[in-house]
Amino acid sequence: MPEELPRVAGVRFRNAGKIFYFHTAGMRLEPGEFVVVETTRGPEVAKVVIAPDQVVVNELGREELKPILRLATEADIRKADELRRKAEELLPEARRLGEELGFPAHFDAAEFTLDGRRLTLSFTSEERIDYRDFVKRAADQFRARVEMRQMGARDRAKQAGGYGICGRELCCSSWLTTFPSISIRMAKEQELPLNPQKISGLCGRLLCCLSYEEEGYKEMRKSLPKIGQRCSTPTGEGKVIGINILRRQVTLIVEGQRIEVGDRDLGTVVRWDTASKSGEPPPSISRVDAIAQGLIEATEEDLLAAARREAGEDWLDEGAAFEPGPGRGRLPGGGPRRVVPARPPRGEQPQQRPAGRQQGQRRGGGQQQPEQRDQQPRREPRQDRGQQPPSTPANAGEGRVFRRGGGASGDESPRPPRASEPPRGERPPRPPAPDGGAEGQPQGQRSGRRRNRRGRGGGGSGQPPAQ
Repeated sequence: MPEELPRVAGVRFRNAGKIFYFHTAGMRLEPGEFVVVETTRGPEVAKVVIAPDQVVVNELGREELKPILRLATEADIRKADELRRKAEELLPEARRLGEELGFPAHFDAAEFTLDGRRLTLSFTSEERIDYRDFVKRAADQFRARVEMRQMGARDRAKQAGGYGICGRELCCSSWLTTFPSISIRMAKEQELPLNPQKISGLCGRLLCCLSYEEEGYKEMRKSLPKIGQRCSTPTGEGKVIGINILRRQVTLIVEGQRIEVGDRDLGTVVRWDTASKSGEPPPSISRVDAIAQGLIEATEEDLLAAARREAGEDWLDEGAAFEPGPGRGRLPGGGPRRVVPARPPRGEQPQQRPAGRQQGQRRGGGQQQPEQRDQQPRREPRQDRGQQPPSTPANAGEGRVFRRGGGASGDESPRPPRASEPPRGERPPRPPAPDGGAEGQPQGQRSGRRRNRRGRGGGGSGQPPAQ
């Protein structure tokens, strides 16, 4: 006959603590009962959380299990409460003693065994510390054997308790027995902001809840394309530039246009090669063909559309009302056209403009309306100030001739010459200056004004100087 397995029960020493297994020694135990067990530190009171018939054999180690001593009585529970209060009272004394001895760590908790012979002090430190001198002084002062237990930041938060950013009690102090391994990669895969204040807990480490949905995100990513994946669409080949895992929405770039594709069109209207990221994507197909090939399951909308097609209701009926598509930037395209208001006929009164702006004028006193522009008499072109007439002058091919004091070249009545001025074209030549300079100017100086005129090609009277 096979050897009978021992009856084993799982107990816990503190709330949300690690589960330890002990031999029942023939006792019938139920979850929620308190028992006294023998540990390496001495006898302690524990709570049964797993009944003997519920323990999985694979969870047991190969070490020999210690037996449960007895069921805890009211006296045992009362004594355990008194020792717990006593340990809390001497915790400030242990901190003062550590300051006197220069102990660089911080004490967070103290705990007595049931017999009161052993005291365990828990402290927090990032580095290893030599506490031998402190143990000797503490044993003499507290009259008990002192043990030191170093904790991390997560153990300290578990011991202190509190509430997280979700508004609920901390998982580590309420039900989480072991601390999972957390990495920043989990936050990146879940598209969370990489802000330490938002993804860290009270302990200063990454949130333990990042590991709860990690497997779900991995499964959802398997049915979505990757960033940079080539996908086929009805309007051409596209490239994946963004993924929303929770909404199952993919953002593509097709011919320079961003397109957002929902879960309904993934795998049919938008398809990709699951084996290779840069492979040739398969051609896109319609949803009806995908249902016929068994690629996707039909929904209630698909069944309703199939019933309408069988009944002969054609969605391309000209009498049916046109429903605009999803708009620009969404597959399969289309969308409402832009409605441009028609311009009113000439002569009709346009719509009333807002107050503060006159009718027929723009802001800044600009253009008139057509009917007012027709009623306004036309102005004749001004012939003053040297403005040329609309007709082409006779000397258009020649250079521009500049005459000082003359009117426009196209005037019908020429200006009569002055009394002291000879007629035009009969002006006598200028006599040369005795000293070789210009007339009325000292030697060695030239008029810049006259030189500029000559440089433009129109200065002077157009005749060569007299010899």
